[in-house]
Amino acid sequence: AGQSICERCPRGTSSGAGSSSCDECAADTYAANEGQGECIPCPYPLASGTGSVTCSVCKAGFYLKASADPADVFKSPTDYCKPCPSDAACPVGTTLETLVLPRGFWRASFSSAELTECRAFGGDGQAGQARCVGNVDPGEASGRRVQEAGLDYCADAFAGPECQLCREPNHYLDADGAACNECVAVGTAAGRMAGTALGLCVAFGLVALAYSVQRGQTEWRKERFIGLPLRIADRTGDAIYKIGLIPKFKILFGFYQVCLVLSTTYSARLPERYTGWTEALAEAVFIDWSGIVLPVQCLPHKSRLVAVAISPIGVIALLLFAGIVLRLCARWRRARRGAGCESGSEVDGATSNVLGGEAQLQEPPSSSAAEPPTALAETDDAAVFSWPAEVALGLLDLTP
Repeated sequence: AGQSICERCPRGTSSGAGSSSCDECAADTYAANEGQGECIPCPYPLASGTGSVTCSVCKAGFYLKASADPADVFKSPTDYCKPCPSDAACPVGTTLETLVLPRGFWRASFSSAELTECRAFGGDGQAGQARCVGNVDPGEASGRRVQEAGLDYCADAFAGPECQLCREPNHYLDADGAACNECVAVGTAAGRMAGTALGLCVAFGLVALAYSVQRGQTEWRKERFIGLPLRIADRTGDAIYKIGLIPKFKILFGFYQVCLVLSTTYSARLPERYTGWTEALAEAVFIDWSGIVLPVQCLPHKSRLVAVAISPIGVIALLLFAGIVLRLCARWRRARRGAGCESGSEVDGATSNVLGGEAQLQEPPSSSAAEPPTALAETDDAAVFSWPAEVALGLLDLTP
């Protein structure tokens, strides 16, 4: 129109009736053939740029699941364009590799559409955002497109799942979950652990010694503050001895160990009513003590496995040592008490010879002043077991 010779508009353009020029197709439209009178809208959910001859990218709110031939994408758009994951952003032309993640989120790889919100790990609600920077802010190096910048959605100092690992070796995530601290030396951590264990043993030993010394005394048990705990300890010890709680506990503990290894060792499974409480108890009492002494990132995985594996042996050795010490202390006290009784009898005999008949006129001591029957029984027991026998019995006292 208006020209002596009409020419076809090229692909990607159109010319309406009476138009003297070809106009590029607007965004989200296309012209696949020459000489089209109008551009055709892209099929849902595809999009295109200006002057397009086909629609081969996904519109905003969708991402291209996998790279494919544009013709295949155009023929089956819903097979290739998928809705944007929640918490992610998908501008026009987004692919699975270029999903836009906001701060505080992380994903395992460029081929994963599952987003994980970074946890605080002991810190406040901002700790996860401090570690996981996403790829939203184009002006920051840490916020550039991850595929272009070679990052993994983490701030410069962090790496790994949810950005909870430290990039620098010999560093660990602090208690606030937002910074990396340098690990202490392994020798220093071992010394702290040994000092803590020794301090606890000494403290418990002093408490046990004080209780045993005051076992037959009544003065402390009349005190306002310490008397009640001592009386409760007396009654608890008597009840444990009378009902035989220690042997019963050993039997129960042995059954508990059998239940734990039955399925893995013998491929057998007990009914749920037997194993439910044991599994719940195992989850509750299992504590990675090595992580308390030294953070996970500060100790190699192999060394941690070795430490956790041999820790039960150390506990058993400690119980054996404690049982022997308690037995020998009790044996030593009984021996001293018996020697004291013998020396007291000799002094009484000498006094009777000096005083003559006056000693015979003295009244015998009342039953309330006499030594308790338990002490006499302990004195008799001291003559039954020798020191080596006490050591052997001490090995069995506290071990399950």
